Amino acid sequence: MSRKAKRTRVTADEHAASTITIRPHVDARGYTSHLVQGWKEDGKWQRKQFKDLLKAEAFAALKRVELKNEGRKQRLMLCPLSDDQLDQAVKAFDRLGSTYTLTEALDFFLRHHRPPEFTISLREAMDLYRDDRERDAIRERSLKGIKSVLDQFLRETDNPFTHEVTAQSVEKFLRGLRAKDGTNKATRKTWNNYRNILHSFFEWTTVADVASNRPFAFENPVTPIRKFSARQVREEQEAKPATTSPKEVLRLFRVLSRWKGGVMLRYYALLYFAGIRPGEIERMNGQEEKLINLKTNTITIPAKVSKTGHERHVTISENLSAWLKVAPLPTIPTNFDRLAKQVRKHFKLDHDEARHSFISYHVALHRSVGDAALQAGNSESIVRRHYLNVHPREEGETFFSVIPHGVRAGAVIAESIPVKQPGVIEMTA
Repeated sequence: MSRKAKRTRVTADEHAASTITIRPHVDARGYTSHLVQGWKEDGKWQRKQFKDLLKAEAFAALKRVELKNEGRKQRLMLCPLSDDQLDQAVKAFDRLGSTYTLTEALDFFLRHHRPPEFTISLREAMDLYRDDRERDAIRERSLKGIKSVLDQFLRETDNPFTHEVTAQSVEKFLRGLRAKDGTNKATRKTWNNYRNILHSFFEWTTVADVASNRPFAFENPVTPIRKFSARQVREEQEAKPATTSPKEVLRLFRVLSRWKGGVMLRYYALLYFAGIRPGEIERMNGQEEKLINLKTNTITIPAKVSKTGHERHVTISENLSAWLKVAPLPTIPTNFDRLAKQVRKHFKLDHDEARHSFISYHVALHRSVGDAALQAGNSESIVRRHYLNVHPREEGETFFSVIPHGVRAGAVIAESIPVKQPGVIEMTA
């Protein structure tokens, strides 16, 4: 007795836009036909047989369109589209499947590929942006940071048109950032800093401006890129800020007192004993007589000088007052950048180490987070998180006791100096 042949169903690939399939069929007498299958009617699977393959394909195409339109039957309707345009529309729906609507696909294309009326290369746009920021009178250090980030991104993208830059290319650049060792990934703080600079630049390119023929693009490609929260950044910052020991501060001021006539003394005194930011000191240069009041023991940091844009007042400690009386003017001497670089290299000072030292020792000595925040121009939460309990009170006392020698160039700890006569202090051997 013959065994009944086992029939298998041919199904569409799980990623296919439609379930309709066509398979060849040969009956017992050897006649070949083509079966179209893969749709349901009244809950039952359906199939239809064709002798001609072309007719089978035409039927399958119509059935696919019918299914994509959620079961709606094809119908005659008046529309302004030509036969070719209608055919393109049918193919577009067929290719998109249920993943995207035609409107969504069109919106995405126009956002990322429609050129503005005026096209400009990324390099030219960045040059105009830097010129614009320079006119805003932002500090030199910030300008250098902006230039560095934009130049790195320019090399990564090979100078496309500005409107062609996509979120994918920005994210690829950010994911490629590395730490100083060249191997480990850059920190979350670095990611945020680079992202912020790029976001500001591309936001500028979307703003209309007749003088520069902006906008250069219709959308900011950086907007959808993730930005790490403050909590996520803090989780990665386990170490406390670098500070200078009182013993090393004493050595530094002894050297600076004798080096090149003490030209860097005033600058580093304001850094270490007032906690004023480097950029703020540079903007104060030439206004010392107006801003530093030794009678009231107050240094005024105007809003236009302050990094935060808010005026603040720094109390002059006794040892800072002594240094300001002996340190020569100007605060920023000739060849300042080269001299400051030599000092940082010789004493192996980290970025903002002097300011970190001031805040840490101020909190250690006075045990007041609020007062340290007011003096330094930070929030109390930042001071409490980064500077509380970094040093004991004794070290704070020693730090703010570093004063100039009363007779010759040098520095000493105030407690170790015997007073020979009123107003004269002398360093022992």
